[in-house]
Amino acid sequence: MSKKFIVCGLQIVSFPSSKNPNQESAKLLLLYPLENVDSLKFKRKASGQSTETPFGKQALCVNPAYAHKLIDTGAFVSNKEYDLKFEFSVDTMENEIVELVPVEPNLKKHFEECFKA
Repeated sequence: MSKKFIVCGLQIVSFPSSKNPNQESAKLLLLYPLENVDSLKFKRKASGQSTETPFGKQALCVNPAYAHKLIDTGAFVSNKEYDLKFEFSVDTMENEIVELVPVEPNLKKHFEECFKA
């Protein structure tokens, strides 16, 4: 059973002045439900959603080459629902998203048109 996600953003980050200036990481910004927290060091009363990755969780990594393709072709549309396809990357030793599959028929068509160009 696949789980659909509302994807709010896609970002690619690199550090040009570092030892590995060409190394990039790409991540999705998803909507997460805000949860109430009541602990000794932190309290939060909340309602709604946020793109902040919940405590103890990690942001979902995207294959950087695929992230560039999504951004450069204009295929990516924020605040839409997508199915996510993952593969293990031996380069990063992490599971990476290798494909965003749009749920809406109009967005599927948009992806096809953008990737044809």
